[in-house]
Amino acid sequence: MKKKEYCSLGIMSGTSLDGFDFSLIKTDGKFNIQTLVDEYYEFNSNFKKSIRKLIKKIDSSNNLLIKDSDELEYFNLEYSELVLKLIKDFRHKNKSKMKNLDVIGIHGNTIIHQPENGISIQLGMPNFLSKNLNTAIVADFRDNDIKLKGQGAPLVPIFHQSQFSEKNKNIMVVNIGGITNFTLLKGKTKLFASDIGPGNKLIDEFCIKKFNKNFDDEGNFSKNGRLVEDLLKLWKKKPFLRYPFPISFDNSFFKLDEFLKKKINKFDAIRTLTYFTAYQLLNLKLRINLNIDKWIFSGGGVKNKTLMSDIKQLLYGDVVETTLSYRLNPFFIESQAFAYIAVRTLKKLPSSFPSTTGCLRSSISGSIYKPN
Repeated sequence: MKKKEYCSLGIMSGTSLDGFDFSLIKTDGKFNIQTLVDEYYEFNSNFKKSIRKLIKKIDSSNNLLIKDSDELEYFNLEYSELVLKLIKDFRHKNKSKMKNLDVIGIHGNTIIHQPENGISIQLGMPNFLSKNLNTAIVADFRDNDIKLKGQGAPLVPIFHQSQFSEKNKNIMVVNIGGITNFTLLKGKTKLFASDIGPGNKLIDEFCIKKFNKNFDDEGNFSKNGRLVEDLLKLWKKKPFLRYPFPISFDNSFFKLDEFLKKKINKFDAIRTLTYFTAYQLLNLKLRINLNIDKWIFSGGGVKNKTLMSDIKQLLYGDVVETTLSYRLNPFFIESQAFAYIAVRTLKKLPSSFPSTTGCLRSSISGSIYKPN
């Protein structure tokens, strides 16, 4: 007999390459969700360097065969052992809440995402984790969608619909992670989604190169700069701003070259980059050409006060909130979503749809790995 509600742990490590988000929830895989614990584990500096180096090597090689390399296999094992250690730590800290755990949904760091070539690879060894934890693991969330000619992303819209949709209202949910993506909720039943462009990725890369910092803490670097109009105009003409939806982007798609080659003040460069990141939302609004009743933001970009100020100015007159208005931590939406999607996978409910990824038909997201 199937359970009505499941206890599920979601683990997300996104394109910002900063660490792991853990979320433990109870859910029926439909509309009922109860948050039990959210916790963040930051990558140590050596691990950050290693994973960035690996992804850079893959990007520069332009060779899909690297996915079978010994180097990648070794790093994948190291990554999986780290995940195992952190799950055990999380379980120890939350013994009473974890005792009824049914499933773990893990979305490891994406190292290659090329849906046009039928491939999307995330770090993590689900069989290894399942056997060592004696727990069912749901992973490989993108594979079924890509097999059905979809983009393999974004996958979180079904979670957005469960939490934020309102009858007779158009709600725009925006996640600003390494990549920015959106979910348009039209009433309680219709949803449409896509990536739109760089989120924190380029800002973080610029901070590493020019400020020797991993990110622009609360937007303090960018607030001290001025817009470089010529550079902003150049980026407003980028073709990806007009790509048909739905689309998804690999981490390597966006490059900093023009911000690094131009002999401009670094504060002015990051100010311009931050403003452009916000401008993409105005561009989205103009493309959608629909009255939006409310914008709801989540992801690491919410911490950037300069970015959020720019967004509010560009969307002047619109209601702009974060998921905190719904008592959901904006920094753990995706980890909660993959805990939720893992339960939908157990219940054989679809999480991927033609209107969100461009796939041929709705499909169940992820494969189930059992310990025996």
